[in-house]
Amino acid sequence: MRVERGLVHSFMSHYADIRKILLVRPPRYLWPFINESDNFLLPLGLPCIAASVRRAFPEITVKIIDCPPLKMGWKSLRDIIELERPDMIGAGEEALYHHEAARLFSLAKDIDPRIVTVAGGHFFSWMYEHSLKSFPLDFIVRFEGEETIVELIAALRRGTDLSGVKGIAYLKNGRAVRTALREMVSDLDSLPLPAYDLMPMGRYSRFGYIWPQSATLEHSRGCVDRCNFCSLWTFWGTQKRNDIEKGELEVSPRYRTKSVQRTLEEVDIVYKKYGRRYILWADPTFNVQPEWTNEFCEGLLKRNYKDLYWWAFIRADFTLRDEKLGILAKMVRAGMVHPLIGVERCCSEDLRLLKKTAYTRDMIKEVFAIFKNKYPHVFRQGTFVTCLPFDTKESMLDLVKYAVEIDIDYPAFHPVAPVPGTFLYQEVKAQGRLLEPDFSKYDWATPLMPSETGLSRAELSDLNMELNKRYVLYRPHWLIRGLFSRHKHKRGLYRWFLKNTLKMFFLSLWDALRGKRSVEGFTGFMRLKRPGWYES
Repeated sequence: MRVERGLVHSFMSHYADIRKILLVRPPRYLWPFINESDNFLLPLGLPCIAASVRRAFPEITVKIIDCPPLKMGWKSLRDIIELERPDMIGAGEEALYHHEAARLFSLAKDIDPRIVTVAGGHFFSWMYEHSLKSFPLDFIVRFEGEETIVELIAALRRGTDLSGVKGIAYLKNGRAVRTALREMVSDLDSLPLPAYDLMPMGRYSRFGYIWPQSATLEHSRGCVDRCNFCSLWTFWGTQKRNDIEKGELEVSPRYRTKSVQRTLEEVDIVYKKYGRRYILWADPTFNVQPEWTNEFCEGLLKRNYKDLYWWAFIRADFTLRDEKLGILAKMVRAGMVHPLIGVERCCSEDLRLLKKTAYTRDMIKEVFAIFKNKYPHVFRQGTFVTCLPFDTKESMLDLVKYAVEIDIDYPAFHPVAPVPGTFLYQEVKAQGRLLEPDFSKYDWATPLMPSETGLSRAELSDLNMELNKRYVLYRPHWLIRGLFSRHKHKRGLYRWFLKNTLKMFFLSLWDALRGKRSVEGFTGFMRLKRPGWYES
């Protein structure tokens, strides 16, 4: 049953009486590489949407059901929906988990066909036509959703023409309709504070060793780079054409930030009211504006939160700048213990092909040397993109040599995933090289693209595991140094890294003894695993 085709006309009175909305993160499988507590961090989109709806419609009851940290399976979720009887259910997902949201929408319609189903987030925003025709969806809120969801609800309650609501998609007479793009919110401070009171705040990473007692925050949206494998900058960028299902994608980077005062207010709330002691910054790049970063760190230092730590994506070129300005030292003093830098590749030509143009080998080496020598308690992590079409065995192994050269604590070697919304997805789809139709395998652990150098997906998977083994197991002095570090946070992360690398090693050995040679190996270890509570 679709909106313009039936629901708007048959249930107009129901729309006018929208009084209860459930926003849901459905049950899902676990990443085996980290413990269950670290698996499920606070999903920032839900409390942001809830806060906007609540401010615009104080008479509407808004509830959030975040199933994973509550260990709530599908049976329990059905019971809650039947008990609550909401007028609208919303969920937003990335490609990897979109099928869980689709199952939620099917469940809602099975309980009551009149429930309005609304999807958002990365996957549904980009793949709107596929989603509307494949799943029991009434509406898709595309891209930034705070203002769009408010206008959609208002239009439904008034019974006015939906074509005037910017930023949505729906079916009309069996045809997918998308309305005009909505302009991004220019002043992020104008958005209400996230509705943390609707979240199970005490359940996030209670026993985590990567992000202990964490809360997810953002001070900015967007990025300043154009990496072809990333959908974050395209999602938040200035879009001129965004119908990727028709091969159209034209977007330029855009960066917006909240004020320092607003950001500090959010930090104060999660620290004082909810006892969070670790902040996971969701910003694609935390350290874009040095003036902002400097003022923020000074404000945080004045608060003297001695037990508050944080994790952030930072750029290498901006980090060198911040070190010269004295800002990096303030970031570390203010609690940054785990920066993550996108190293990606060791070859300038590879970086050019990935559209990551500002980095050089010497720059990366200098950044990690600064952290090692001046800030030894900081855990130095870098990400590397692997299993590219032009990769050979030699180019893959060069990455682990590069990681050794720059001497980082944890190199994360990820097979590239051409997810919808990236220019890489557009490229491989146009070339007919999109081999894997199942988006639930777009997990940054499974090799997905065909090799141009004769390597099979199984060989690429084995090579990816070999990178991890060589960095950890073949360098005992490095491992011992980390395991016995005098810095508690770093020591715990080294123990986590060793435990999981040993798991991968023995999995590989077991596969070899059984004669199993497939696209498993590293992939088999990293593939999402079903938790015991999933169907409960």
